[in-house]
Amino acid sequence: MLRTPEQYVESLRDGRVVYQNGERVHDVASYPPYQDEIESRATEFYMAMQPEYRDLLNIMEDGEECSFAYHVMKTPEDLARRQQITQTLDRMGIRSTKFTGIDALNGVSYAAHKMDVEKGTDYGERIDNYRKWCQKQDPGISATMSDVKGNRALHAEDPRQKHKDFYLRIVDRTRDGIVISGCKCHISGAIVSNELLCMPSRNHDEPGKDYAVSCAVPCNAKGLTFIATDMEIDRGLGLGGGGSPMVVFDNVFVPNERVFLAGEWEFSRLFTTSFARYHRFSIISNRVSRIQQIAGLARLIAEYNGLTHATRIRDMLAWLAMFADMVEAMGKAAALDSKVDPEIGLAAPNEIYSNCAKFFCADNMHQAIKYLQDITGGIAATMPSWKDWENPKTRPYIEKYLGGDARYPTEERIRTLFKINEVASAPAGIAYLHAEGSPAAQQMMIYERADWERFKAAAKHSMGMKTDHPEFRDLPLPTEHLWKLPSK
Repeated sequence: MLRTPEQYVESLRDGRVVYQNGERVHDVASYPPYQDEIESRATEFYMAMQPEYRDLLNIMEDGEECSFAYHVMKTPEDLARRQQITQTLDRMGIRSTKFTGIDALNGVSYAAHKMDVEKGTDYGERIDNYRKWCQKQDPGISATMSDVKGNRALHAEDPRQKHKDFYLRIVDRTRDGIVISGCKCHISGAIVSNELLCMPSRNHDEPGKDYAVSCAVPCNAKGLTFIATDMEIDRGLGLGGGGSPMVVFDNVFVPNERVFLAGEWEFSRLFTTSFARYHRFSIISNRVSRIQQIAGLARLIAEYNGLTHATRIRDMLAWLAMFADMVEAMGKAAALDSKVDPEIGLAAPNEIYSNCAKFFCADNMHQAIKYLQDITGGIAATMPSWKDWENPKTRPYIEKYLGGDARYPTEERIRTLFKINEVASAPAGIAYLHAEGSPAAQQMMIYERADWERFKAAAKHSMGMKTDHPEFRDLPLPTEHLWKLPSK
């Protein structure tokens, strides 16, 4: 089934408990500060019904048209298509209701099926049934992973923590389901979603088995409270709709069919890393268009300022172009070199390439913003408002004094400066670095998954040492030339 944008908007009027800047929001769909965000997300449902995008965004499943977002990823081509969808929506300024949630759905599916193979559980069947429900209901899903953590040096269950609820946990088990309490934070788009797909944010050991929990919770569940991101921070991020709120779970009941991990502590890390694997792949697809925007803004403002001839400016522009193209190339490689797990038949993006791309992107984003700011000049920080541009009394002065190269209209330069101010803000810089896991998380994953045996074999082979590695064992040693000069 495909929902209409009107049906999506109406679905937000379900009695969910939301607080924004100290006040209760009783009707999310009609709350003025959220209108732009809701319109953007509703546009995804609108596009899915337009002939020019229908073949890209939708697929037939069991004889019914539904969102491709809920399709099981089985091939590299599936992942490449998901990548194309992500970039298409981002370039059109559409904030998807299914962006993080689909990565959660795929990550939980992967982990649950792997757990079933090892432990004989039925969590894989449960998540498959949940996926079928999603195909019929077309909900917006928000990945709900990051815990507030408390003292990060301590495990969740450590008695030295101030309390037990810094991580989401199971507080009761019944015949029909589980009861959970705790708090998740930085949950992007949660307030304007329909479902929260919860996962552990780290590995847990046996004493902390109650923290090993994954489940799906509707946004209007009893005991659920959203505390929205501060509006000023939202503006700096170019977001709305409550931003990335805290989500408080106060004895929330979850029926068994929506529970995908419940105490199997030895698999908590797999749920975390499986989501990260899919989500870092998706975010690179998303970041590519953002980095291309930054490179384009830098080139535009250099032209408007009349500085494209300057060697120093050209060097920075060349770096920005290289940055954009390298991130795009790594993202494509992660899809094309994906791995299909032989035990469960699910495709996952290349873990090393995805993490390398995400780290490279995060590690260099501040440098990209610095170059953009450097090329632009200080005017981006001291701009008059757009209302001054629209005011007939002040516009002539702005038109005269804030123009640049005479070949370009002043309005183009003004619009570019406003956009630069938005993308180069401090909140945006923080989000680029830490969203989807800080660089340390990618470094840890890269170190653990790196093919060290291959690298060591390459080193040994270069020194003329024998190795059993299949890539090098049959190669002639570089110290033994296949062709020699004839002897005298």
